[in-house]
Order: sequence, then structure tokens, then C-alpha cells
Amino acid sequence: MLVVRPRSVIAAVVGLLVLTAWGPAEAQMRAASAEIVRATGRVDVLPKGQASWVPATVGARLVEGDQVRALAGGAADLNLPDGSTILLAENSRFAVTRLDYDATTRDRDASFHVVVGKVRAQVSQAAVQLVRARQSNFNISTPNGVAAVRGTIVVIAYNPASREALTFVFPSPGQSAAAARVTFVTRSGQAVTVTGNNYVRQVGNQPPGAPAPVSSLPAAVQTALQTAQNPSTLGSSELVVIQVTIPSAQEIQTVVDSGGAGAGGGATPTGGGAPTGGCPGCGRDSTESVLSPLPPPPPTTAPPKPVSRACRTEFCEE
Repeated sequence: MLVVRPRSVIAAVVGLLVLTAWGPAEAQMRAASAEIVRATGRVDVLPKGQASWVPATVGARLVEGDQVRALAGGAADLNLPDGSTILLAENSRFAVTRLDYDATTRDRDASFHVVVGKVRAQVSQAAVQLVRARQSNFNISTPNGVAAVRGTIVVIAYNPASREALTFVFPSPGQSAAAARVTFVTRSGQAVTVTGNNYVRQVGNQPPGAPAPVSSLPAAVQTALQTAQNPSTLGSSELVVIQVTIPSAQEIQTVVDSGGAGAGGGATPTGGGAPTGGCPGCGRDSTESVLSPLPPPPPTTAPPKPVSRACRTEFCEE
């Protein structure tokens, strides 16, 4: 005769409830897509695994592994499932490396890669509990490093000719400048957190400079940051060649973790000065093989030099 003990029944019921609650939550986190809602001028899409660009159309959806480019005079607007938006500027190429979303919990795992040019992303604010639990990633990488973005506006530009990456941070509507935070992490794990209305410049495999106010830039440059203007990478070979190295989503996240950025809470000393973070050699981009390494900077305790306005991008003037 089978004797059913009350304690066993309770344990079985509890286990069943846990599995029932956990299963659907896991199943709801699935691959999503980015929709092209506007395309002007010459905009093309390179589907994953394909060897030729095709004209982009409004309503087309980009999934993991797809790339999109905008040539001179072109631009595209993308809508993401979490409410975030991305503007692809002219002379720019951009790849979707991961885009998972849970509409019920607002959990997201999104990562993208800027091959060349400029993008402007307005990232929706994830639920606080998800950020604390590091369940809501939104990362944009360049060949130099990764910007971990959490609920703010960021403009990221990369110029292969100068190997220069620029990260500009702006508050979202109704958000304070102090609350707008983006952590940029280099491939060697050096991190700096940039708050609203500031930007950081980083070249090659050198450490990032100290954040500087966007207001220190010429007025024309400040205006251009909010538009699709991007003449600096006109004619770049990265806009034409099919084969370029795109880091995987896991490689991008490894770079973020190597700088201690986690869910966007990377450390910056009081005053926003010197970059922090460690783990040299961790989380290198797979683009390492296509970049000519720069010699490591000499050790110094002096503060970083101010950004030169002779840099070769539209954000600086000769």
C-alpha cells in the first residue's frame, strides 16, 4: 500500500508551481527584430550570411547577424521592440549582434556594433529591478571598445582612418544630466563613465581620455550631433567591402564585464576624471586581428591631455 506523506505532497506542489512560473518567463525571452521606419537616400541591408547588399525598404526588419549601411546623403531610423530608437547617420555601417526581448517583463538583451560612422540611440529606461539584477543589457560596440547604455541618449562615432571612437551622452526628456550615464569600456578593460552633456574620446588601444563637456565643442558640431550629418567617413572602404569582423554578442558583453561596468554602473572617480577598471587582456574584440596595434602609452600620473580639435572627425574642426 502506497502511503503519501503530507510533507511530500507539499514539496511536489511547490516544485510544480516554481516550474510553472519559471518556464513561461524563460520562454518569453526570445529573438526580436529592429524595424526600419524611415530610410532616405542610399540605404542598404546585408542579411546574415549573404554576400551582396540589397536596398533597404521601410518596414524591413533586421535580426541578429544583419547589417545596414547608409551612404552619402542617406540615413535610416530603426525602432526596437523595447521602445528604443536608433538613427543611422550617413557614411555609416551598423550590425545587429543580439536582440532578445521579453514583452512581459521588459527584459532585454541587445547589442550592436558600429563598423564605421555614427549612430544616435535613444535607449528606453528598463525596469529598475532588471537593471539591478543585470538582466537588461543594451550595448553598442566599436572596434575600440563597448558603450554600456542604460536608459539615456548616446551618440557613438567611429572613424577607422584615425581609429578614433567618440561617445557623447545626453539626458533623455525629463532625465537629469547626473542620471544619464554611459560606461565606455576599452578592449583591455579600462572603463570610464560619462554623464549627461559630456563626451569621451578614445583612440586605438589607448586608455580613454577624461570626460569633457559637449558645450566646449563649436556650436555647429553640437548641432550636428543631433542630425544624420557625418562627412568624416565619406569614402571609407568599410562601407563597401562585404567581409568585416563583427564581434559576437558574448564578446561584447565580456568587454563590458571586464571593465566592471555590469549593468551600466561602472566606476568613475569623483569629478569624472581618470578611467577605472582592470583585467588587461580580457574581453578583447574579435576585431583585434584587423587592427594595427598601437604601442602602449607610457605610464604617467599626469591628467589626460585635453581633446585636440585637430582630430579627423566632424566633431572637431581643423
